[in-house]
Amino acid sequence: MDPKTIEAYMKATRLVRPPKHRLSTFGATRIEYHLVSPIDDMPHKTRLREGFVVSEKPAVLTAEALEERFEGFGTEAADFKDYIDARYGDLLRALEYRFKNADPRTSVLGSAPQETSARIKADLDARDLDQAALIECPDPAWPLALMSFTLDEARRSFPGNVSDLERRGRFDPDGGAGRRVRAEVDALFARAAKDPDARKLLGLNLREHVLMEEFEDRFLALFR
Repeated sequence: MDPKTIEAYMKATRLVRPPKHRLSTFGATRIEYHLVSPIDDMPHKTRLREGFVVSEKPAVLTAEALEERFEGFGTEAADFKDYIDARYGDLLRALEYRFKNADPRTSVLGSAPQETSARIKADLDARDLDQAALIECPDPAWPLALMSFTLDEARRSFPGNVSDLERRGRFDPDGGAGRRVRAEVDALFARAAKDPDARKLLGLNLREHVLMEEFEDRFLALFR
């Protein structure tokens, strides 16, 4: 797509109400979104797109992991790939976030975009929803608006996520202690799946390296 068109779309896009909390480091984050767009030749109507952006837990990237990041953002998302790569390339190479557009739905409302936006914001504020966002954008640019929003949230969350990973020995781009710890944990999980006596050792190992929170579901599954 023409870069000038994309820039015009971005200038016309506005985050009216951001979520209050950053993305989770060791679990999925669901952000409720409301995209408000004007409809050409229909100034008194609004196209409203709603759903949830689901952010999967981040993990340090390898070259092989730089693959598809977005699921359910429409076929039009490919039109904006070069722009997204250029604007967020450093972030995408530093820490992996995978996003899914969950439960998307679209409706046409019989009210002007400005009125619709004000009404939705008032409702979200009245309900004090922490993880809800309201975005105004051009109708053809909704995938760009939603992708940019999710990656801006990733950028905002990045410092805190890295700190969390470092405390648990997971942010280890040079392949030192963190990689060795993960290899040891994976080996212990393999043993514990066959030998019940190894489960105690695995539990002690996870607690020693402050990894129980991250691996809790996988660990408990050994006892089911």
